[in-house]
Amino acid sequence: MVKVLNLYEGCIVKHDVKIEWWRVCRSDGREPLSIIRNIDQIREYSQMSGSSFEVKLVPTDTVNNTNNYYLYINGEQYYPVDYNNYGRLDDTGNTNVKVNIIMDNVNGIVKSILIEIIFILLYIMLSRVKRGLTPFSMKNVWILRYVAMSSFLLALFPVVVEMVGSIIMFQYITIGYSSLNFYIISIGVVFGIISEIFKYGCEIQEDINQIA
Repeated sequence: MVKVLNLYEGCIVKHDVKIEWWRVCRSDGREPLSIIRNIDQIREYSQMSGSSFEVKLVPTDTVNNTNNYYLYINGEQYYPVDYNNYGRLDDTGNTNVKVNIIMDNVNGIVKSILIEIIFILLYIMLSRVKRGLTPFSMKNVWILRYVAMSSFLLALFPVVVEMVGSIIMFQYITIGYSSLNFYIISIGVVFGIISEIFKYGCEIQEDINQIA
């Protein structure tokens, strides 16, 4: 039976395990702040006019004569962007920088949430071991499987968001897949393998307990 993690009033409750979520998060609080920042930016950008956003080709190295595309908001330079994405045309035949920024922030929220889930699950597992419980238990096996699944979603879900956004807003589909996605999937596979090792250890532990 799969045990469900219940979120309730800022805490995670799983049977006798109660963990304050802000203690589970990274010590610098980067992920929760990243989620809040992305939500605020989506709210702010959605209320702004599309003409407030622009992508310009800017010289980055005058010695080597190299240029790069940068995002401008209300005339202020922000950060470099991929023109293959930001230069896409919508159904009116125009670029829509605003939609691309909002899509990037949505992906940022999804990634931050999934990273938080992974940290929370690993914290629960380590807290059980720290309390003297055996690491070879089916609860830990399921936690590792959840971590593996979350890693797969971390690599694939942003790609799906990009594809859906491209289908809705632009004239062609864009698949934003990189080598980093492959590495994240590989990490998920490793956690999946470790979960099977723990399952085997759990079976051995049960045999030892029966003999004892």
